[in-house]
Amino acid sequence: MLVFSDAEERYPHISYDENTLTIEGRSFMDDAVGFYRNVIARIKNEIPTEKLLVVFNLEYFNTSSSKCILEIFRYLLERHEAGDAISVEWYYCERFIDMHEAGEDYKDLAEGLPFEIIEIQG
Repeated sequence: MLVFSDAEERYPHISYDENTLTIEGRSFMDDAVGFYRNVIARIKNEIPTEKLLVVFNLEYFNTSSSKCILEIFRYLLERHEAGDAISVEWYYCERFIDMHEAGEDYKDLAEGLPFEIIEIQG
Protein backbone atom coordinates (compact mmCIF):
# COMPACT_ATOMS: atom_id res chain seq x y z
CA MET A 1 0.00 0.00 0.00
CA LEU A 2 1.23 3.49 -0.87
CA VAL A 3 0.13 6.20 1.55
CA PHE A 4 0.34 9.68 0.07
CA SER A 5 -1.17 11.48 3.04
CA ASP A 6 -2.44 10.46 6.44
CA ALA A 7 -5.73 12.01 7.46
CA GLU A 8 -5.45 15.01 9.68
CA GLU A 9 -7.99 17.67 10.58
CA ARG A 10 -7.41 19.65 7.38
CA TYR A 11 -5.82 16.98 5.16
CA PRO A 12 -7.41 14.01 3.42
CA HIS A 13 -6.18 10.45 3.66
CA ILE A 14 -4.84 9.46 0.24
CA SER A 15 -3.67 5.94 -0.50
CA TYR A 16 -3.23 3.43 -3.30
CA ASP A 17 -3.68 -0.31 -2.98
CA GLU A 18 -4.68 -3.07 -5.42
CA ASN A 19 -5.59 -0.83 -8.38
CA THR A 20 -7.56 1.56 -6.17
CA LEU A 21 -6.65 5.15 -5.38
CA THR A 22 -8.64 6.43 -2.39
CA ILE A 23 -9.06 10.06 -1.38
CA GLU A 24 -11.14 10.50 1.76
CA GLY A 25 -11.81 12.80 4.67
CA ARG A 26 -11.60 16.58 4.61
CA SER A 27 -9.45 18.85 2.48
CA PHE A 28 -9.13 22.46 3.56
CA MET A 29 -5.47 23.12 4.17
CA ASP A 30 -3.96 26.58 3.74
CA ASP A 31 -1.70 25.57 0.82
CA ALA A 32 -3.84 23.21 -1.22
CA VAL A 33 -1.87 23.90 -4.39
CA GLY A 34 1.41 22.88 -2.76
CA PHE A 35 -0.12 19.81 -1.15
CA TYR A 36 -1.89 18.56 -4.28
CA ARG A 37 1.06 19.39 -6.57
CA ASN A 38 2.98 16.68 -4.72
CA VAL A 39 0.01 14.29 -4.72
CA ILE A 40 -0.61 14.72 -8.45
CA ALA A 41 3.08 14.21 -9.23
CA ARG A 42 3.06 11.00 -7.22
CA ILE A 43 -0.12 9.79 -8.92
CA LYS A 44 1.46 10.41 -12.32
CA ASN A 45 4.78 8.78 -11.40
CA GLU A 46 3.87 5.96 -9.01
CA ILE A 47 0.42 4.67 -9.92
CA PRO A 48 -0.24 2.48 -12.93
CA THR A 49 -3.40 3.68 -14.66
CA GLU A 50 -4.00 0.82 -17.08
CA LYS A 51 -6.76 -0.38 -14.74
CA LEU A 52 -7.58 2.03 -11.93
CA LEU A 53 -10.54 2.72 -9.68
CA VAL A 54 -10.47 6.14 -8.03
CA VAL A 55 -12.61 6.45 -4.90
CA PHE A 56 -13.51 9.87 -3.55
CA ASN A 57 -15.15 9.89 -0.14
CA LEU A 58 -14.76 13.48 0.98
CA GLU A 59 -16.76 15.08 3.77
CA TYR A 60 -15.72 18.59 2.84
CA PHE A 61 -13.25 20.50 0.68
CA ASN A 62 -12.57 24.19 0.19
CA THR A 63 -12.34 26.14 -3.05
CA SER A 64 -8.56 25.77 -3.32
CA SER A 65 -8.84 22.00 -2.91
CA SER A 66 -11.66 21.91 -5.45
CA LYS A 67 -9.43 23.36 -8.14
CA CYS A 68 -6.73 20.82 -7.34
CA ILE A 69 -9.19 17.93 -7.39
CA LEU A 70 -10.22 19.15 -10.83
CA GLU A 71 -6.59 18.76 -11.92
CA ILE A 72 -6.73 15.13 -10.78
CA PHE A 73 -9.85 14.62 -12.89
CA ARG A 74 -8.17 16.20 -15.91
CA TYR A 75 -5.30 13.76 -15.60
CA LEU A 76 -7.67 10.80 -15.15
CA LEU A 77 -9.68 11.82 -18.20
CA GLU A 78 -6.48 12.20 -20.24
CA ARG A 79 -5.37 8.68 -19.27
CA HIS A 80 -8.86 7.30 -19.96
CA GLU A 81 -8.90 8.88 -23.41
CA ALA A 82 -5.48 7.30 -24.03
CA GLY A 83 -7.07 3.89 -23.47
CA ASP A 84 -6.60 3.21 -19.77
CA ALA A 85 -9.50 1.60 -17.90
CA ILE A 86 -10.15 4.26 -15.28
CA SER A 87 -13.37 4.61 -13.34
CA VAL A 88 -14.49 6.86 -10.50
CA GLU A 89 -16.72 6.27 -7.50
CA TRP A 90 -17.82 9.45 -5.73
CA TYR A 91 -19.31 8.78 -2.30
CA TYR A 92 -21.32 11.33 -0.39
CA CYS A 93 -23.20 11.24 2.89
CA GLU A 94 -26.93 11.78 2.56
CA ARG A 95 -26.65 14.68 5.04
CA PHE A 96 -24.21 16.59 2.83
CA ILE A 97 -26.13 17.36 -0.33
CA ASP A 98 -23.42 19.83 -1.38
CA MET A 99 -21.03 16.89 -1.79
CA HIS A 100 -23.58 15.21 -4.06
CA GLU A 101 -23.74 18.39 -6.16
CA ALA A 102 -19.93 18.55 -6.28
CA GLY A 103 -19.86 14.98 -7.56
CA GLU A 104 -22.37 15.89 -10.27
CA ASP A 105 -20.23 18.87 -11.28
CA TYR A 106 -17.05 16.78 -11.52
CA LYS A 107 -18.91 14.11 -13.45
CA ASP A 108 -20.01 16.72 -15.99
CA LEU A 109 -16.51 18.18 -16.23
CA ALA A 110 -14.98 14.73 -16.77
CA GLU A 111 -17.53 13.71 -19.38
CA GLY A 112 -16.66 10.33 -20.84
CA LEU A 113 -14.98 9.04 -17.70
CA PRO A 114 -16.97 6.19 -16.09
CA PHE A 115 -18.27 7.92 -12.97
CA GLU A 116 -20.65 6.61 -10.34
CA ILE A 117 -22.15 8.76 -7.58
CA ILE A 118 -23.04 6.71 -4.50
CA GLU A 119 -25.02 7.81 -1.47
CA ILE A 120 -23.97 6.45 1.90
CA GLN A 121 -25.86 6.58 5.17
CA GLY A 122 -24.46 8.60 7.98
